[in-house]
Amino acid sequence: PDLLQNRPWEQRALVLSGGVIFNILLAFACYFGEVTGGRGLPRPVFDNGAVVSSVVGPESPAFGVLVQGDVIVGVNDMISSAANNGKKGMWASQSEISNVISTIRKTPEGEAVKLTILHGMKDTNDIRTRPQPESVTVAPKRKLDALGQPTGPQSIGVMLAPNYLRTEMIKATDIFDAISKSSLAVYEITSETAKSIFGLLINLLFGKGLPAGTSMSGPIGVISTGSEVVSSRDIATIVAFAASISVNLAVVNSLPLPALDGGQLMFVLAEAAAGRKIDQRLQEGINAGALLVLLCISFGTAVGDVTSIFSR
Repeated sequence: PDLLQNRPWEQRALVLSGGVIFNILLAFACYFGEVTGGRGLPRPVFDNGAVVSSVVGPESPAFGVLVQGDVIVGVNDMISSAANNGKKGMWASQSEISNVISTIRKTPEGEAVKLTILHGMKDTNDIRTRPQPESVTVAPKRKLDALGQPTGPQSIGVMLAPNYLRTEMIKATDIFDAISKSSLAVYEITSETAKSIFGLLINLLFGKGLPAGTSMSGPIGVISTGSEVVSSRDIATIVAFAASISVNLAVVNSLPLPALDGGQLMFVLAEAAAGRKIDQRLQEGINAGALLVLLCISFGTAVGDVTSIFSR
């Protein structure tokens, strides 16, 4: 009678929600500690546009057109507000890069994409040194496999990165300001994480693959990134990383998928709505199938993480 599955559905729902709630509170505590007693909460500030972060090789469709350091501020006459020196946060900057990549991938084969660039950027903080936008055209191409056949999405053959300006340290003036800033930080990272994960699952469900400009990492990748963060010995960065991991766990665990707390909670709510227990064998069968899928995804991310580590 003391087993969780024999308890009333309200108690089971509370227990299943406990892990997610704890992870969110842990992230809040990390942020609260930094804005009150630490150096502050690091918040990177980005300018508009996507920076060409890699050297453009001769095999790239953009060779002779783009160079490392160029900033793409518009695609097909859709211009961002870079000329007004607009500042944005990390999520908006990542979204802008995804939009650029998506537009390039959607370009019909054989046609060119029009890019508006700032060439020779030296000081993005000083509008007086900002060069005038230029328009260039690049014809995206797909990569060739070992047999010389086109494969994968269309690309202009460059790596894009956010247009980073600086990192500001956010501090609280009093206890109420600390609660407000910590809550806002938790809300922003939770909402963006949930949006990214749900978008990823929807794309995979419909066979569209990973969204433009995104990648998926598993435990090995997280450990590798964590070791790099810890080796920096920057307490603020380490705390922010711990908070982001905690939020990721909360979001993933709350997904309505069997074998996760969110999926188990769906069973409990279905039982409450139906007024009777869900067949135990049915639950076990669904959980087993979902667990197999999750293991396959974990194996795939592990292979990708190992490949990424050895290709550095």
